[in-house]
Amino acid sequence: MKVKVVYLGLIRQKIGRKEEEYDLMEGYLLRDLLNNIVETHNVLKSIIKMKDENPIDPTLVIMLNGLSVNPTDKKEIVLKNGDTVTLMTPIGGGILQA
Repeated sequence: MKVKVVYLGLIRQKIGRKEEEYDLMEGYLLRDLLNNIVETHNVLKSIIKMKDENPIDPTLVIMLNGLSVNPTDKKEIVLKNGDTVTLMTPIGGGILQA
């Protein structure tokens, strides 16, 4: 099955890509995909840490088909053919002018 991953914000900047397509086995979990992404893009280890109980950086927003999801929930998220996973970080910084 094919799953598209879209990268926005700092994540796009770190890996230099807008999106990728992953060819996965049926029953693949979102958590497994995140591990795969970190293995492919080592630079994301500081944002997506999959080794402890709360593995996701709180600034990371993950969307599945346009809806925000929390991969740290106990309920496993099973991906389906044609899904789109979006990874992004909020934009911050800059100077506020009056």
